[in-house]
Amino acid sequence: MTSRRRIIVLIVAVVAIALVVVASVLMSQDQDQSDSSAATTPTTPVKTSEYGFPISHIRLGEGGTKTAPDGKTPIGYTASCDDAVRAAVNYVAPLSSSPKAWDQQKATMKQIFASTEENQELIEASGVLTNEFQATDTYSLLEPGLYRVANCVEGKAATIQVPVRVARSEFVVDGQTSPAYTKIYFSVQQLVWEDNDWKYTASPTTATPFSDNQLQYIAGDQPPTNVGTTLNKLFVDASGNPLSRDGWVQLAK
Repeated sequence: MTSRRRIIVLIVAVVAIALVVVASVLMSQDQDQSDSSAATTPTTPVKTSEYGFPISHIRLGEGGTKTAPDGKTPIGYTASCDDAVRAAVNYVAPLSSSPKAWDQQKATMKQIFASTEENQELIEASGVLTNEFQATDTYSLLEPGLYRVANCVEGKAATIQVPVRVARSEFVVDGQTSPAYTKIYFSVQQLVWEDNDWKYTASPTTATPFSDNQLQYIAGDQPPTNVGTTLNKLFVDASGNPLSRDGWVQLAK
C-alpha cells in the first residue's frame, strides 16, 4: 500500500471513530456534572415504553426552521437543550455516504458540522472513501430510537449519547477487500452552538477506540431482528454484566 493510501485509510478509520465516539466510558462514570447548575436537560418523560424506557416528548425528524441540502435533514434549531437532542438524533442519518449522492451529502455535512479544520478534514476523508474506493456507509438510529443527555448547556455545548447502526458496503483498497459489515454501538454526538445553530464537532485527537461491547456482524452475518434481543446484547459491558439504563430515554413515535 502506498504511503498516500495508508494515510487515507488511517484518516478514514479516524472518521469512523471521531464522528461517533463510543460512549461506554461515559456511561460507567459518575453521572453528576460539575457544572450542573449551568446545565439544562429536557423535560422529564412520564410514560414508559414496552422496552422499559421513559418516553420522550421529542420525535425523530422534528425541530429546525430550515432543511439541509439533502432536502430532509432539519437545521436551524433554537439554543435549547431539547433542540440539542433533536439535532443529535436528526444528524445521525446525514453521516451516511454513497458515490451516487456524495455531492449532496457533502454539502449537508458541511452544513451540520462546526467549521473547524478537523471537521473539514474528516468530511474530505469521508469523500475519499466514498469516491475513490466506492464505499457506501448507511447510518441510522438503532430502533426503537434512544438517547441520553450526558451534559448540556443551552446555547453553548451538548453531549448526547445515542445507539446507532452503521452498515458499510464491501470495498477494495490496493487489491485487498474490506468486507461488508454492520456495527451497532453507543455513540456520542458532540454538539456546539455556532452561527445560531447546533453543529457537530469532532476531533481525531479526542477519538477513542470502539468499546468491547459493540455488536459487529461481518460478511453476511445478520444482526438480530428482535429489538429486545439487540438491546440486551448492547447494554452489557465487556464481561457480560448489564449496563445501567438510567437516564436513557426513548423517542416518541
